[in-house]
Amino acid sequence: MKYIRKEFKDRDFLRIRDFLKNSCQHTPFRKNWLIDRWIFNRYWGQIMHDTFHTWPETVGLWEDENDDIVAIVNSEGDRIGRKTGAAFFQLADKEFSNEFLNELVDHAEKKLALQNESGWSIALRVNEDSWQLKEILRNRDYMLLEWREAMSSMNLADEFKAELPDGFRIVDANEINDYQKGFAHGRAFGYYKQDISDDDDAERCFRSLRKAPGYLPELDLAIVDQYDEVASFANVWYDELNQIGILEPVGTIPKYRKMGLGRAVIYEGIDRVKKKGADKMYVGSDQQFYLSIGFLVEYSKEIWQKDFI
Repeated sequence: MKYIRKEFKDRDFLRIRDFLKNSCQHTPFRKNWLIDRWIFNRYWGQIMHDTFHTWPETVGLWEDENDDIVAIVNSEGDRIGRKTGAAFFQLADKEFSNEFLNELVDHAEKKLALQNESGWSIALRVNEDSWQLKEILRNRDYMLLEWREAMSSMNLADEFKAELPDGFRIVDANEINDYQKGFAHGRAFGYYKQDISDDDDAERCFRSLRKAPGYLPELDLAIVDQYDEVASFANVWYDELNQIGILEPVGTIPKYRKMGLGRAVIYEGIDRVKKKGADKMYVGSDQQFYLSIGFLVEYSKEIWQKDFI
């Protein structure tokens, strides 16, 4: 069957979000993105990296004769400080020919590779059991890297109680502003190191995030100290079709680490999303912190890289 490449339009953003929801429900073996990554990287990451307006032209979108989506090739829009481009495949439940899969790889190399001092570089995220695609990549001189990209999950049958040290309380985005959230994010992830933010980039990102489809301020949580400084935070995305919650982002500022605040804000998020109907929580990480509070690695994706002139 011949699939047709279409130009990505604004309306396709929600079409692809719904494609990802349906994929999670009907074809979980594809291990496509969950909705958090699709939404967060558009409304937060691409604001931070100033690629919001240029990212759409890099998206590969293929449809069948019924105008149904069968494949997407995309990046996160993260280009600053990177020497290797990143590409992700979101695939429908189809048997794809080698010719078609090569077309997807061609798109990734043409649109998503990044230039460095020695040429161009691209890294593809590939399911461990995608034997057909992996053979194609070997034939195209891709190399399998040692590290993996993990997805972990937790069933929510148990009770999860957020316990806080004295002097801290839990709030949501109805009670704190975007500057507070942005400053905490910058401190947690190391790009703001002083007592004030270096710029307003993170504040703009969180202002943008409020406009994202599916954003719920009551699931955008933070723990604040007695001075209303954000100490820890976790945003939960709720996929009502699949009854799952997904964490993105999560962080704690350096001076308040090792106090149980990260666990507490996540447990509060679990409690709130359970009340909406969720029975499972996901996080795109296999860090020991998540494993220690009840998450288990569900799967990992291999990283296949190619450097070329």
